[in-house]
Amino acid sequence: MKPIYFLILLFTSSLFSTTAVGQVKQSRTVSGYVKDVFGSAISNATITLEDGNIATQTDYDGYYKLENYPQDKSSFITIGAVGYVRQRMPIAAGEKNVILDVQLKEDRKAIQEVAVIGKSENERHMHEIRRSGFDVTVIDLNRHANEAANVTQVLKRATGVTIREDGGLGSNFVFRINGLDAKIFIDGVPMDNFGSSMSLNNIPVNLVDRVEVYKGVVPAFLGSDALGGAVNIITKRRARPFMDLSYTIGSFNTHQSALVGTFTDPKTKLSFRLNAFYNYSDNNYTMYSQEKYNIQLENTINGESDYIAKAKRFNDRYQSGMGQLEVGVRDQSWADQFYLGLTYSQNHKANQLGASINSVKGGQWSESNYWMPTLSYKKSDFLINRLYTDIYTSYSFDTRHARDTASYSYDWSGKWTTHETATKPNEESHVRYKLDNYLARVNLNYDFDAARTQSLNLNYNFNTNHQKEVDMITGYDQSGLPSNLGRHIVGLSWQNQWFDKRLSNVLGFKYYRLDASKDVDERKYNGNQELLSGELMHYKKDWNFYSINIASRYRITADGGWKLSYERAYNLPSMFQLFGDGQNYIGNWDLKPERSDNVNTGFYYNTFLNESSFLNIDVNGFYRLAADYINSKVVAQNGSDYFQYYNIPGVKLYGFSAEVKYGYKDLIAVTVNGSYDKAIDNKKYTDDTNQQVRLAYGYQLANRPWTYGSMDVSLIQNDWFQKGSRVQLSYLGQYTHWFFLSEAHLGSLASKDHIPSQTIHSAVLSYSWDRNRYNISCEARNLTDERAYDNFRLQKPGRAFYLKLRLSLM
Repeated sequence: MKPIYFLILLFTSSLFSTTAVGQVKQSRTVSGYVKDVFGSAISNATITLEDGNIATQTDYDGYYKLENYPQDKSSFITIGAVGYVRQRMPIAAGEKNVILDVQLKEDRKAIQEVAVIGKSENERHMHEIRRSGFDVTVIDLNRHANEAANVTQVLKRATGVTIREDGGLGSNFVFRINGLDAKIFIDGVPMDNFGSSMSLNNIPVNLVDRVEVYKGVVPAFLGSDALGGAVNIITKRRARPFMDLSYTIGSFNTHQSALVGTFTDPKTKLSFRLNAFYNYSDNNYTMYSQEKYNIQLENTINGESDYIAKAKRFNDRYQSGMGQLEVGVRDQSWADQFYLGLTYSQNHKANQLGASINSVKGGQWSESNYWMPTLSYKKSDFLINRLYTDIYTSYSFDTRHARDTASYSYDWSGKWTTHETATKPNEESHVRYKLDNYLARVNLNYDFDAARTQSLNLNYNFNTNHQKEVDMITGYDQSGLPSNLGRHIVGLSWQNQWFDKRLSNVLGFKYYRLDASKDVDERKYNGNQELLSGELMHYKKDWNFYSINIASRYRITADGGWKLSYERAYNLPSMFQLFGDGQNYIGNWDLKPERSDNVNTGFYYNTFLNESSFLNIDVNGFYRLAADYINSKVVAQNGSDYFQYYNIPGVKLYGFSAEVKYGYKDLIAVTVNGSYDKAIDNKKYTDDTNQQVRLAYGYQLANRPWTYGSMDVSLIQNDWFQKGSRVQLSYLGQYTHWFFLSEAHLGSLASKDHIPSQTIHSAVLSYSWDRNRYNISCEARNLTDERAYDNFRLQKPGRAFYLKLRLSLM
């Protein structure tokens, strides 16, 4: 998608959304936000106009709107919410379009646990999270809406989460929770089904309401082979008209824009939802040699190699765009929500590096075009009372091109190398991949009673991938040699509450099936194209697994409790891991599913120190015993370095994490957390004779961080320059302790390559006015220009600055 086309899309969509907002304005309204003393939105608060028989409720943002109330006399409205002291506010006669923001104080005598009946889908789901035994962290992305960030940069600050990138915007990354592979979902749908343009480091924060981070046991409604945990990204869904539009410009010629909007006709309930974003960056940041850590950039001068102190990336440009339109109806007798949608995304990614810093590419790139029609249906009381149904299906078409147009190899000068091995031109490569993906997901939840103390959840996911290849240079059509991957996952769970809801349990079972196949041409010909040996071979494999999990939470006091969970879970190989990507990753057909027995336990304490300050403490520990642990390594093939996934027979992982949050009114917010997770090689013997101990047994796995943490400190001032304004200054710090690149048991300590300890300091200054309608922010990342690394010495961007403009219309 050309940038100009995307800007036209943004303009047209914003015009549509603004018009839609304007259509629902009434001559006599009262509207505003209901928040607590710490500035957090209170959803589902009830606002009632006295003597007018008019009432409404706040939405996810704490926003409400009363319409068509009497204008010729004064009146009062009452605002109430469970757990808060009710307020009564006057409304003067003759006022038009009154704006009234309300702040509610906590009611210490309020009931701590209440049944959620007749609530919105979002509120009901949030209640389920709070009362469950899952080890889950919920990140409110609305608090980060003015940051020039994507979901990756916010998620990195969560306890137990590691996201390892090999470059700047749009780079490849590895995502783990507590050291194990974790799955990523968007609104409960696996992200793998959204194409390569939709990834964590692409999605702007403005498109997202919250992120749920599950560690260890994952709820049944997220039907997938999530082993170490899962992340569920909840995008913004509103029943009322709204629009949020943002544009960011920054270092390395970076441009990012995002748009999200909805409109529902109040009479017909016809509804439109739109999400869109565009990202671009040259990623031309400076790379540095670090002799201390054996990081040396290489140039070729007069036919001989030499090392240089620094160099800029010159073939790392990245561009991506996405547009998603959904049309449907809401609040009908036959459907709470029914939407038909169409998603289009594209990206263009230049590939500067292979698997090492001196595998310099000068003409390698990839691009993709992706289409996905979708259907979604949600209904409460489906067929029978208290049966909730959620059905989703999609079919996607992804066409990806992987090319290398360079005739010669390159070095860091940006010129062709002239050494002897590069005097012969390289052959240009161009392979087209066509990938069809079908997904069907059914989620059923039945509550045995109105108080929802007993619930049964059934989830079924079917997903199939079919890939074909065509060599565009030779014309060799490998469409008869497809790669296929299909999976069935069934989950059944029973959630229950006992002892006046002090004890909550979730008992779950899962069935996994994976089918993989590929055709390989093993024929060999002589110069006359006569068959010498070999034939067209068909390979296939399948696995069947069963697992069990249990998660419990016991509320010791009104403010604190204990959680414990256990599961045996599986992580099934993906298309990417089995078949590679045609560029930096090569496939491994022999890769096996990963299995792990996981135990998680922890304590939480959330309390209000007084009416003006709160304290949240969360401490968790985990133990994992994994078999056929999936890890990545660098392998050499045809004179170049590539990444490849492989199995480690046995790995033991253990560790803990802790997070402390403190807030004082809506003035100060502090979050500090730290994580420690060790991964030890746990396969003792070389074979089944149990006679020879493996060299790696008992040593820590290489090339993975094991101690890390973050700090977030925000200072806020409301109504400083004008009423309805907000100034916020935030400091963001992230620390990663050093770790070995190679096996810790081989060689001397002084001879080992390792990633150095690194601390990244960033700051964000934002100003909002007209009640968050207009927003401007400045962000400085990596203020000290720290050398930042994640994967195999592949340096990430240094100091960078960003300016973000944001418009939010209700």
